[in-house]
Amino acid sequence: MENKNGNLLMPPLWLMYPEIPNGSIGWRMGYGEGYAIDFYLWFNKLEEDDKKKYKEMFPEPKRWEREDNIYEYNNYWTYTWQKDGKPEYDLNNLISDYKDGKNLEYIYFWGHHPKKDGGITKSCFSQWWKSTFNIGHTEYLFMEQYMMAEKARFFGDKEIEEKIMSSYDPKEIKSFGRKVRGFDEEIWNKAKYSIVINGNYNKFMQNERLKTFLLSTGDKILVEASPYDNVWGIQMSEEDVNIKNPELWRGENLLGFALMEVRNEIKRVCKNSNMIDWVSLHKRYS
Repeated sequence: MENKNGNLLMPPLWLMYPEIPNGSIGWRMGYGEGYAIDFYLWFNKLEEDDKKKYKEMFPEPKRWEREDNIYEYNNYWTYTWQKDGKPEYDLNNLISDYKDGKNLEYIYFWGHHPKKDGGITKSCFSQWWKSTFNIGHTEYLFMEQYMMAEKARFFGDKEIEEKIMSSYDPKEIKSFGRKVRGFDEEIWNKAKYSIVINGNYNKFMQNERLKTFLLSTGDKILVEASPYDNVWGIQMSEEDVNIKNPELWRGENLLGFALMEVRNEIKRVCKNSNMIDWVSLHKRYS
């Protein structure tokens, strides 16, 4: 599998520029256009067997072409990863595994600050961890900003959306999110999980150090040990004597389960990314 410019294996569009969504004008007029043209010229010259092998090596992400898996509300839509946007993991299944005596390994996280030397810690799993990522031409500073902006868009509150996108403070952003007009919790519950996994997919795919750290957790259960949050966390601190017993958790741990699902997806999509000569490619397409 060679391209016309040399002996380089060309990555699919979603690996080369993960910040550009499928169908975006960025593939037709933006900086992704030149690469997209070269990629398809190269790919279309492959033998059919090689095309099939390539697609197996570099599977499409779930959020690439999934017209059957879209949740829509008014003028808003988002990708869902599982049927009806249900989580791949949930507390009931974890409790079942616990009762069956399975060996469960946990990673508890809370807080959002890096090490003093700037090193990555498990705090990077926080929605408040500062790490910029883009979706199309829109830049986000935190996952909290993405989630709250999507919440405002979901309910059509442009004024709050602008305040969220203008803020540099995750605490302030969260407070703006609570002021979204027209909010309906029952409807929001149908979309919020999908919004969080899509945002975190972009956050970790676009930041190599964060991605490496997430993948380094293997198959361990990620748990937001927030003593305050009973939806995204477990409303229990890491020091609680009962923390290893999910039957006693006081929250749903939706963020922890979402990150585990994102971890699985990145592992699947990037399983052969080490075969790519990224340095040469980025020099060529910089």
